[in-house]
Amino acid sequence: MRRRNFLMGGLALAASSTLLPELQSTAHASPAPVAGPPAAPSQVLSDMQDPRAWTLSSRDGSIRPDTSTHSHGTQSLEITTTGDPARPTSADLALSGVDMTDCQWDMWLRAEDYRQIDSIQLELGGEGEDCLRLDVAPDMRTLRTGSWCRVTVNRAAERAVVGHPRLDRVTRVRLKTVPASDSAPSRLWLGYLATLPSADSGIVSISFDDGYDSDYKTAREIMQDCGIRAATSYVIADKVGLPGRMSTDQLAEMREVHGWDIAAHASTDLTTLDEAGVRQEFETIRSFLLEHGYPEGAAHFALPMGRYNDLVLRTSQSYFSSLRTIENAPETLAPGDPFRLRVFYCGSYTTESQVERALARCQEYRCWTHMVFHRVDEEPDGAPESVKVDTFERFMKQVADSGLPVKTVPEVMRSQSPVPAPE
Repeated sequence: MRRRNFLMGGLALAASSTLLPELQSTAHASPAPVAGPPAAPSQVLSDMQDPRAWTLSSRDGSIRPDTSTHSHGTQSLEITTTGDPARPTSADLALSGVDMTDCQWDMWLRAEDYRQIDSIQLELGGEGEDCLRLDVAPDMRTLRTGSWCRVTVNRAAERAVVGHPRLDRVTRVRLKTVPASDSAPSRLWLGYLATLPSADSGIVSISFDDGYDSDYKTAREIMQDCGIRAATSYVIADKVGLPGRMSTDQLAEMREVHGWDIAAHASTDLTTLDEAGVRQEFETIRSFLLEHGYPEGAAHFALPMGRYNDLVLRTSQSYFSSLRTIENAPETLAPGDPFRLRVFYCGSYTTESQVERALARCQEYRCWTHMVFHRVDEEPDGAPESVKVDTFERFMKQVADSGLPVKTVPEVMRSQSPVPAPE
């Protein structure tokens, strides 16, 4: 197998308490949530500035240093795929022996066209083929914008364990890019790779989109019967009080009596709007929530249909502390990018075994399992977002039996300091 030396690396230690500008929340109409204790520093595995560190370890594809685009420093690693799923492109980084038994991984990635990629895998091992294989982007839509994206991963995204890898002394990191079926050759850029400390405990959140009255009439009572105190309801301003939706009085009771958080949502596809239109949508729901006494929830927004682009991401930071997607992937604690929060999206298709597996991974690997629902119905109408009452009851019993702490989205975000990013 041929090996060609290229770009980027050097094992070093770095610590920074300063978020990059694109991850900061600015110009909030209400104070941003108070952060938790200072986050621990990262251990940088590759800052992409050493041209000797990375090698091409696959027979196909190519890698090269690229100074035309970078997330940090002056260059990145460009990885070109083959367009053939049977011929992935792999790039290796040699290390002197790093303890990765209890950590998370921090990466900056950019995809030319995420639809051309089936998977991005991070392999951690040694000289042989034994390795821990992680799914860097279980939902490739995370890379949809084509711009630089911070992706944090922990072992909840485990794809496979090959042999008996020594995670207490990792000497090889491999990034493998597998093309999608019927795809064309495409490019992926790696801008940064580091490890981060693991969280002390996993956390579960329960959320509901659109403000349906089943939040109040059905889901709340089921959760309370299971000993689950509260959830987050993302509401749409012009839907409140309509048939089948919660009224302002019900929202007030949910917050003041039952401890739920009432957060921001909308119904318009924001990617179809210009900046003025996006700002109008954000201002409408924030004004509604602030006027009705929900300043904590007003700092958190659920993207309509999960859709966003660079304009939406950039503009949102003038209004919110977090954006929630519908991208299915375990979220790390703390989230690497609070403006692309990943979730466990639930509907009529969700099974008890899927919930059991998600909760088990949350407990073992201490991630954030954010379960997102829409309606809980006695008689579902066949819509994928409708969940039967007895199914929801079983899901909530599974959550309660797990013993994991259950928190609302604002509670989670207040308890987590932002993941340090390199300057």
